[in-house]
Amino acid sequence: MNIQKTLLGLVAGVVGISSAQASVRVYGEATSTGPTINVQVFADITAPAVVSFSYKLFYPASQLQPVSAYCNGALWYFHDGTRVVPYPAPDTSTPGEVLFIGGHLDARDPLAGVVGNHVLLGTVEFNRNTQSTPNFDMTIGRAGQFASFVAVNGAVLETSGQVTIQSVSSDSSDKDLDGLSDSWEEKFFGSTKDAFYSDDPDGDGVDNSGEAAMGSDPTDPRSLLRLAIAGEKEKYILEWNSAEERVYTIEVARSLNRFEVLKDGIPATPPLNTFEFDHAELGDILFFRVRVESAVRR
Repeated sequence: MNIQKTLLGLVAGVVGISSAQASVRVYGEATSTGPTINVQVFADITAPAVVSFSYKLFYPASQLQPVSAYCNGALWYFHDGTRVVPYPAPDTSTPGEVLFIGGHLDARDPLAGVVGNHVLLGTVEFNRNTQSTPNFDMTIGRAGQFASFVAVNGAVLETSGQVTIQSVSSDSSDKDLDGLSDSWEEKFFGSTKDAFYSDDPDGDGVDNSGEAAMGSDPTDPRSLLRLAIAGEKEKYILEWNSAEERVYTIEVARSLNRFEVLKDGIPATPPLNTFEFDHAELGDILFFRVRVESAVRR
């Protein structure tokens, strides 16, 4: 089924649709966990609403490998009046580009469409092949072949210059997309050029992403989240190095595959956290571990 031709025929037959000109601004945002890079593409859409879109996302094939791509199915779908007919998945078959085609075409309400700011169009997740910072670009999906951005009044917006395709911007806190906060890199290494999430410059067995999560110093092998256990007649004492803006959880187990939370929400008391409990409180507990989380919501 040619969804776009069906769409144009459907909206052209409706009387009394506003002749106002819609406009669309398309832009992307890239973030990184370190090993993966996620690109989300959004649109700001002014009324009248839009019922279809198509765009291509370009990426450096030598640096990245797409592992998943999908349209925002909560907003962009085809409904024939009885059931939802899914759009094809984004096309990743050509190295270096991902083609997205989607729309909001609902026979139950053909003039609904989509309008609003920061509307999610689609997402791609990449595995990275190198430490290089990738660049992305975008364009109309199949310019000149098909109508891409179509409004409910039947207007093909790209032909009248009403579609603006912008670039993909990096996370403002991690502009080099290496999974590390730029401010954290500058604090410990003086710049963002000589650090990568998987590096272990102090050789303590914890990479930079782990050091950043713990709040420890990646250049000092003594700065590490280590759990020390001391026993007294009636008490156990747990101690570990703590860092600002962290919250800790103590977990216990009788076997290594079944840990349970003993105490959570423990605030940091740098440079050291201490926790005491009675022997009788835990019985035959053999194993302890401490989890750390950031206390700052991002």
